[in-house]
Amino acid sequence: MSSVEIENPNKDLRIPEWINPEYFDKILQKDEPNYVKILKFTPVAAIPPGENFTSTMLRIHFDLQMKDGTTKHKTYIFKTELATERGGKEIKMAGIFKKELKMYHTYLPAFEALYHSAGWSHIQLAPRCLHAEETADGDIHFVFEDLAKRQFKNVDRIKGLDMEHMKRSLHKLAEFHAASSVYVEQNGPLPEEYNAGFISEANLNLSVQGFKVKNRTYKKAMENWGLPDSEKYVKSFPNAQQYLEICKSNLKIDPQEFNTLTHGDYWSSNLMCNYLENGEIDQIIMVDFQIGKWGSPAQDLLFFITLSAAQDIRLKEFDNFVLIYWERLVECLKFLKYSKPLPKLRELQMSLYKKNNTFYAFMAIFNHLPVLQFPTDKESNLHSLMRDDEEGDKFRLRLFTNPAFANIMKDLYPFYYNRGIFQFSDFNQVLINSKY
Repeated sequence: MSSVEIENPNKDLRIPEWINPEYFDKILQKDEPNYVKILKFTPVAAIPPGENFTSTMLRIHFDLQMKDGTTKHKTYIFKTELATERGGKEIKMAGIFKKELKMYHTYLPAFEALYHSAGWSHIQLAPRCLHAEETADGDIHFVFEDLAKRQFKNVDRIKGLDMEHMKRSLHKLAEFHAASSVYVEQNGPLPEEYNAGFISEANLNLSVQGFKVKNRTYKKAMENWGLPDSEKYVKSFPNAQQYLEICKSNLKIDPQEFNTLTHGDYWSSNLMCNYLENGEIDQIIMVDFQIGKWGSPAQDLLFFITLSAAQDIRLKEFDNFVLIYWERLVECLKFLKYSKPLPKLRELQMSLYKKNNTFYAFMAIFNHLPVLQFPTDKESNLHSLMRDDEEGDKFRLRLFTNPAFANIMKDLYPFYYNRGIFQFSDFNQVLINSKY
């Protein structure tokens, strides 16, 4: 039997009983034609707590008996929705798994095919998807190649990405954006659901309620970050009405701008790298395509740079990161023979300041960065983050007063404030009979 040592990075994860050997039989028959039967089946967590808040991610280990009498160890990554009581109901309502299903069935293969047919056969944007389905009950499941078998791994999310990792990750983002813009130019607009990302018309009320839950401890924590003149920042922090306007603004798309299919949730844990023998990066592959929306690439840039750059380069190299991305974007658009006017660097830099892109900078520092900077903890999950009670407040205060997070925010918050991006009075509106 296999001597492979199996690690389980989250022993508290409950694995549904229906995830069993029989489920994978047809997948194995197609992927491993010389396979006879499963000798051993071991499902474990694929990632530690705090790395993913919208999915259950498993690594499935198999010991297979082959036709020639040998045994073979095989692994897949299995992705499915959260249990209902752990946030799965809200995730299903958001429809993000349906969006990802379309990405793997239609768009990602088409984007890669654009490069391959033009002569860049080395471009791979996403992991190979071996199986994707929607069941009669409306549940959606994916089976992916295990990128760890090709030595792909995540960079430490707390440490962040150094300059070389940032450069290559921005290049990969530009490759994805360029292909999506060319695809739409050739095939017409994407379906209506791609007009919304984290925010949609349907979830505005839920988004505002979530803001209110987190807002009370976030503002309390701001006073302890070491911000110069902290009272100024606390006083100008958005209220629920302004936050609603920030969200609504994000639903507006400027047709005069260069637009693309944004990844929507691009940060260090949603990309994987492998390396050459000398330690240099070989390839980068993107994962998790649930939140993408049609809009300005500035949205992905604000989100990615805020969350993923290492502390010593995040602000120092901020404008340079935009340049690095833009140069690769233009190169890829030219290669794919994009016929519309190419985006100018001046225009891209200006789009970072536009009101309809503000949401992604604010979402990054308000929602994601506190969790990203929090060490692995079994309480680090969507349920703990959003529960509206005293225990939820205690957990969120731990997140928002975490010294690693505070150390980033004492420089990052003023940076965005001084650029006008966090001037939330810009979103003042007189709302008549508003329920918000």
